[in-house]
Amino acid sequence: MSSDRPDDALSWGDEADASYVDPGRDDLDDLDDLDPDERSAGGSGAGAEGGADPALAAGRTPGDRRRTAITLATGILAGVYLMYSVGWILGIQLLSLTGPTLLIEIMYQFGEFLAIIASALWFATTIALTRDGRPAARLGWLALGTLVLVPWPFLLGVLA
Repeated sequence: MSSDRPDDALSWGDEADASYVDPGRDDLDDLDDLDPDERSAGGSGAGAEGGADPALAAGRTPGDRRRTAITLATGILAGVYLMYSVGWILGIQLLSLTGPTLLIEIMYQFGEFLAIIASALWFATTIALTRDGRPAARLGWLALGTLVLVPWPFLLGVLA
């Protein structure tokens, strides 16, 4: 590109340029005919007909089933934590405290607030701190939280 031709910035280049691709050439369309195994192996993949595992030929790996199970378990535990928050909200409405001082009443309401958000904080903290760790450790911490954060006022209020 020369500085005396300001339109060079808007051109597609010339055929002498190494990065030039002719839009009329059909060589690149041949890649669309290959299945994913052949593309990644440079055209020499076995594919499903060549005796390869059908799950691998479809683009799935053996770890996908495990990853799906862990994601499903995490989603179920997220739903449990959401129900715990709702349980704490309903359970706190069953209880009432009128403290003798303003400080006691403010501290009690702050404790109620912390009880409501505790399950969401536990879930978010566990996900954040075990992001690069083992999935079993993540599920273990989430399972421990389901035992620790049970909304007792709601359960005891419903049972009584």
